[in-house]
Amino acid sequence: MHDIDFLPAQFSERRSRRQAQPWRVFVVLAIVALMAVAAVVQRGRHKLLEADLAAVAPSYESATQQNRQLAAVQAKLQRLRSLAGLYAYLQHPWPRTQLLAGVLEPLPEDLTFERVQIVREKPPVQATSERPSRGETPLEEEQLAKLPPPERDLKKLRGEYDTMRTVVHLAGTTADSASLHRYLGELGKNGLFVKAELNSLESVPGKTNPLMRFQATVFVRPGYGQPGGPTSAPQPKRDDRLASAIEARSASEGRTKPIPRLRVGLQSGHK
Repeated sequence: MHDIDFLPAQFSERRSRRQAQPWRVFVVLAIVALMAVAAVVQRGRHKLLEADLAAVAPSYESATQQNRQLAAVQAKLQRLRSLAGLYAYLQHPWPRTQLLAGVLEPLPEDLTFERVQIVREKPPVQATSERPSRGETPLEEEQLAKLPPPERDLKKLRGEYDTMRTVVHLAGTTADSASLHRYLGELGKNGLFVKAELNSLESVPGKTNPLMRFQATVFVRPGYGQPGGPTSAPQPKRDDRLASAIEARSASEGRTKPIPRLRVGLQSGHK
């Protein structure tokens, strides 16, 4: 048996809407309640985060300040290292008096110098193989301009002096060739020198006493800051080392006044 609804369709739709309205209100209220609960929870979390942030803020500021101080100290340390490297390199030329004292201290009685010349020169291999310098390229000049002034000066000095070596040219006479060889061997043991080589040895004609004229080259060790140079702190430069060595030698020989054993004046030059 079927129910017959004699009412129009619009009345049936209104009745359905009225029946569904409570459910809609309940759903809306449930959504609003969930949103309120979520807002309360988010607010609580926000307050906790603010408290944590306030707790770590002093530590963060302290760490940031320490990082700034560390960066400043590292920059200062780098500048000081650059200056120290430049100052150490400026100590590399051995004093002329120190070199002369090293040459004269082991000098035997039967050797007489006619010429002592200290020069700075390029090694033969470099002198023949290297091309003439044409100056720095624009790229190299730009790279140098970016460096701090001490590093820039140090690099220029290295480019100019690290390719050079200091040598002492000796010329004189002796009556005993064995004594000359022993003398050159003693020079080779000196910490100032790398080695000593005898270039020539020939008899002097027309002399009553048998004499021989010799020429020798003494190669000076690289200075402070140079490749192969000493790593310890440089000793104070003393201008009286040569005079002290001559006076000590004169005193050991019983002389009252220091008499240099150089028959011709000392020469110092550059090549």
